[in-house]
Formats: sequence, structure tokens, C-alpha cells
Amino acid sequence: MYSAETTLVVPGPRTQSAAAWPPSPAQWHRVLTLLADISLLIGTRAVWATAAGHRPAVAAVISVCYASILACGVLALAVRRERSLARVDLCVLVTGVTLTLCAWIMLHHGSDEALLTTQAAREVAAGHPVYGQPWPWLFGHGVALTPTVTGGYDLTYGYPPLAPLLAVPLLWLGHGGTPATAVSTGALVAGTVVLWRMLPAPWRSAATMVCLGFGMLPSYGRLGYPAIVALALLVPVVVRWPRIGAGGRLGAAGLARAACLGAACAAQQLPWFLAPFLLRGVCRAAR
Repeated sequence: MYSAETTLVVPGPRTQSAAAWPPSPAQWHRVLTLLADISLLIGTRAVWATAAGHRPAVAAVISVCYASILACGVLALAVRRERSLARVDLCVLVTGVTLTLCAWIMLHHGSDEALLTTQAAREVAAGHPVYGQPWPWLFGHGVALTPTVTGGYDLTYGYPPLAPLLAVPLLWLGHGGTPATAVSTGALVAGTVVLWRMLPAPWRSAATMVCLGFGMLPSYGRLGYPAIVALALLVPVVVRWPRIGAGGRLGAAGLARAACLGAACAAQQLPWFLAPFLLRGVCRAAR
């Protein structure tokens, strides 16, 4: 006869291994998202106050953005998964874009550069020459003048032609510098979205904070600076620039970056100084 011992196994509660749980976000990612979220508050109070008295619908949208900022700040510290925090980053980006557009709706008349760019666009549309043509009637009545070293003032358009060309289809927006400010603000928003998409997921809120936060670059966009257009065009060129020409060929992405660099040089003079160093770096990286 054989005897066998019977062992009773009592089933316990089911447990999951640590590998089954999705990874939690890094603390620095939470802090970066929170900083980007808070940076959107800066400079919005004056816009909301102006909108409350003149355009209540815009003020209501800004109020919704305030609620979104509060919710995103709480979620940035509370969510437990990286994917959830990535969605918070996207919400922060959408909130920043919305606030930027609301600010443009309320403050879109621009500066002297916006007036000059819009006037240049009108001259292009009419088939008239742009460069070397003084337009003294644009200045005065609070519009700043640019003094020269000879004691006079610069009353002409002194930037490359891309910004006026982009403003030509927007001349229907009205008088003043509105078409130019629409171009620069639209370029800033587009550049921010491209930069946000090109960066690694944990760093994407940095794009929102740098481009749309603190109210600095959006204010330059509302002033109609052509430098904002150049900055937006340089984003796809500078990000991941060591990959340009990898393997000895440009490829479609390299050609697109080259076109963006040329367009940036056609928008404002500052990229002219960046281009030689960038091309030198690309040549060294491609060896």
C-alpha cells in the first residue's frame, strides 16, 4: 500500500508583478509640466480685463483656460502613468495656444514693424517697389520712429521679403498692422506645435513654456516682428540638426530643413549669422 500526503493549498489574493504596472512619470517631468502650466498665467490678467469690457466671449474663453491651467496643475502632480502625464502636456499646449490666440484677438494692431510689413505687403499686392521707398505717413500718433546715426529717421522697410509676401493674403483683415501680426503670431503657434512634436515626450512641455509661456514671445508676435517668423522656421532646422546629411544624403527631411533655413534667411537677417555655423556643423557631422 502506498500512502500519500495531501497538501491543501489555500488560494490567496491575486497579485501582479511590478513589471505589469506601467512606469510612473519621473519627478522632473512632473515639475517641467507644472512650470509650463504656471508660465501660461503670466500676462493674461490685462488681456482678460480688456476682453471683459469689450469682448465677453473672449473673456469667457480665457476663463475656461484659467480652469484648464488649474486642472492641469493638479493632474501634473496626481497622475500615475507616463501616458496620462503626456496627455496633460498636450492639454497645456492647447491651453497655451488658445491663450495666445485670445491675446492676439484683443491686441493685434502691432508696432512700427508691423505697420511697415503691412505697407510692404500692400505695395507688393499693387505691384509697386518696396525697398528704398519712405512711408512717413505711417508714423506719428504714438508709432515709434527708428533713429539713424545721421540724426534722421528710418522710414523704409529694411527686412527681407518673406513676411510681406506672407501678409499679402491676409490684407483683408483690416488696416494697421493686423495682417503682419497675424503672420507672426500664426508662425509662432505653428513653430511651437512643430517643436512640441519633435521633442522627446518628457521634454515637450519645455516647448510650451519657452514659446508660449511668460508672455514674451507671444507679445513679440502681436507686435509683428519678422524675427518671430524666422524663429519658427528655424525650429525644424536646429532640432536634431546632426541628422542632416547623415549617410552622405540629405533625403526628404534634409531637403525640407534646407528649405526652412532658406525661408528663415528670407524672413529676417539674424538667421544669416546662424547659417554659416550650422552648415559648418552639418559638414563635420556628415563626415
